[in-house]
Amino acid sequence: MKCVICGIETDGIKEAIDRAWKPYFYEAEIERGPACPECSEILLHMSDDGEMDLKEQFRGKIVYKEKFGHTDPEERIIVDIFLQNSAQSILN
Repeated sequence: MKCVICGIETDGIKEAIDRAWKPYFYEAEIERGPACPECSEILLHMSDDGEMDLKEQFRGKIVYKEKFGHTDPEERIIVDIFLQNSAQSILN
């Protein structure tokens, strides 16, 4: 897992959970994430609707390291091929 703000990485989901990473947050209407605990503490806050939001003073000022939900195109191709092969073996 890689923080979309600072780029620091964690070894896995268990470590991210243990260290209180935020899986996602909102900048206005745009969903972003994940965010490490250090960036979360400084840049995020709990909004009135119970969601983690980027603080107003930082909106439009952060250049994100990655787009939320997107992976390296080569990795995506490998995952797609694996899923297609798995689906075919289930159907046959």
